[in-house]
Amino acid sequence: MSYDRNFNNTLAIWTAFGGRGSIVLPIPTLSWTKKYYNNFGYTQYGSERQINVYDNGNAQIAVYYAKTPYMSYWNKTTKQWTVVSVPWWSHGQPEILYAADGVFIAKIVGLANVIASFDGITWHNAGYCPGAQNAMTCGAYDMDRGSGVVSWWYYKSPVYYSFDSLTERTAWTLVGSDGTSVPIFKYLTRHKGYFVGVVGGDKSIARASTSSPGSWGTTIPEDVNDTRYMFIRSINGVLFVMKFNYTNVGGDYTYYVKLCVMSDDATQITETNLSWVGDLANNNIPNPRNIMWMPDWGKFALLKESSLCVSSDGVTWECLHQPGFTTSQYDTFDGAMYIPGDGFYAKASGYVYYAPY
Repeated sequence: MSYDRNFNNTLAIWTAFGGRGSIVLPIPTLSWTKKYYNNFGYTQYGSERQINVYDNGNAQIAVYYAKTPYMSYWNKTTKQWTVVSVPWWSHGQPEILYAADGVFIAKIVGLANVIASFDGITWHNAGYCPGAQNAMTCGAYDMDRGSGVVSWWYYKSPVYYSFDSLTERTAWTLVGSDGTSVPIFKYLTRHKGYFVGVVGGDKSIARASTSSPGSWGTTIPEDVNDTRYMFIRSINGVLFVMKFNYTNVGGDYTYYVKLCVMSDDATQITETNLSWVGDLANNNIPNPRNIMWMPDWGKFALLKESSLCVSSDGVTWECLHQPGFTTSQYDTFDGAMYIPGDGFYAKASGYVYYAPY
């Protein structure tokens, strides 16, 4: 019989293998191609080529890292990438700080404004951070409580928060101006009533209730093994983080990396079966930024070097080789998404990998 992609589902695969044993995971072999800024509707600005992709759960955008007053979003009606006018980006390069829970939180590089959107089409000046120094590093937002946080890389201005509408330009509140009571964050996410973040320096994890974002406490402190953390993300109710250690022998660094799942209160870490030993800038690393929730499968999907991996619980993963899904050394995948009815996207340097599905 002729092939139908709808046949490639859990029940069909299980039945095809005789309906016995464990269910064979629905991991397709995909056809990967490269898409550039022009494939998303942008015209080149100067020498800039970088394109990034983000999904907030309801809308998908492709962000061209250049000072140009446009934004490209996935048009669900036409099934096409569509460029719309966004005057905010004429003031500087757009950088997305948070994409989840139906909201995008962004910054204009070099400015202290918080820009927000729900659909990727209409963007609002959601507020400003008075007295902010240097650059915003990360942010998070709780749609249920209407509270948001952004962190700045400056020892006396670590966190600003707001309970105001994301459509109104109001001042966000600074906490931690003493430089010690609130940590500076490298990565932030929202998870089940908490803001959870990797503290600057990568050696500890802290959290705050999204109803009290001015009060932070350490949940996982620094340890004697010099353990580091990166890329913390909450995805479909599971809190993921990358954990690593390293050795230095004669100037040669070797990194020991594990994908981990954290408890809902961010106090405990469980290692998954995905790991990597080698260079830290390597696509074999199971990076939480490349994890997606697949509603049709009822499973998590993870893209890494030449592989598509699938998991039911986020802890135990199975992987299938993906021919052609690879980059040169030090060009790492750093953000992935799946658009139902279209396909998979994964950010690389200067282009995005795409596979229809």
